[in-house]
Amino acid sequence: MTMDPSYPIHTGTADCQDCYKCVRHCPVKAIRIEESKASVINEICILCGHCVEVCPSGAKKIRDDVDRVRSLIHAKPRVIASLAPSYVSEFPGVDAGMMIRALKRLGFSAVSETALGAQEVSAHVAEKLARAENGYYMSSACPAAVELVRKHYPAFHDAITAFKSPMQAHARLIKRHFGEETAVVFIGPCIAKKNESDHNTELVGAAITFKGLQSWFEREKIDPALEEPGPEDVFVPEAAREGAMYPVEGGMIAGIKSECGVHDRAFMSFSGVEAIQTALNGLDGFKPDRPVFMELLACKGGCINGPARLNRNSTVMKRYSVLQRSEYPAHQFPRKPKCDIAEVIETSVKKVKKYDEKDVLRALASVGKYSREDELNCGGCGYNSCR
Repeated sequence: MTMDPSYPIHTGTADCQDCYKCVRHCPVKAIRIEESKASVINEICILCGHCVEVCPSGAKKIRDDVDRVRSLIHAKPRVIASLAPSYVSEFPGVDAGMMIRALKRLGFSAVSETALGAQEVSAHVAEKLARAENGYYMSSACPAAVELVRKHYPAFHDAITAFKSPMQAHARLIKRHFGEETAVVFIGPCIAKKNESDHNTELVGAAITFKGLQSWFEREKIDPALEEPGPEDVFVPEAAREGAMYPVEGGMIAGIKSECGVHDRAFMSFSGVEAIQTALNGLDGFKPDRPVFMELLACKGGCINGPARLNRNSTVMKRYSVLQRSEYPAHQFPRKPKCDIAEVIETSVKKVKKYDEKDVLRALASVGKYSREDELNCGGCGYNSCR
């Protein structure tokens, strides 16, 4: 069996107990069994991380990129951390200054909020919708949701708004402000961001998860809650505002249109892979009489429930903490875009191999579900139990 340790998710074969739980729970059937071990089918995987969460033995591994980040810190003159806004629900009792001070102790030159990139994305989407034709428009903010559409719903590919994600938009803003030689490292609860950074290294040098960050803190004996920040420990180049709401369901929409409510038919939010699948199934036959924007988030409730999160507490508590931290300057909406974040989003449809009857019989025989006697007793297809 071939494993790809460079892919953000891989199987530790020594830990895999052949329980098939990841196979049963993968929403896009991107797990196969080879030599009695479950492996990820990279070509159709969307990196939602559900297999990591349900694996009872911890066999599904998230690639650790901390060493890559340490190398960047030693090689680059300036490395800035792009901190996802959901950090407020991940590190209870740790305010912004404490987190910034702790990250600087790891070697980062400064810390900036990914939410600044989110605000830039919202500005571009608002501008696009203002002159859009009737039809569907889907967010490009969640990389796992984008992969779901690209790989499994290609009919809706053109509906994805062709803008970079908040992480990439933020990196572009940082480089424009601090210089192209600046390296950017994303930190958040998302596994799919690793794949996104792998394909956009000119913008983002690496992406680590909150779990990876916590392990790094522990190795260096740093407790963010005990840090004493100084006046210089602030977000650069400025603090984010409404972009900090992106980690919760509906947060992106709130930053596109001021005080948008559930009664507005032009804006809808769907979180969780199954919810997105339900929303898209059969949608191609419905033609709206206005532009309809869909915020798609692969994790139920939003990024606050990302697969590499630390906090497993109530979604209500986490949502509350994020919104409590966010500012909402409604009078400033829609914002004016600051830089070009256009993106080409290509389809990536994996051709599914067609299996004939003999292939099926061989597979059944290999697991003891078929014999020559079954074929003799069968009236047609060769599999006795189907009669």
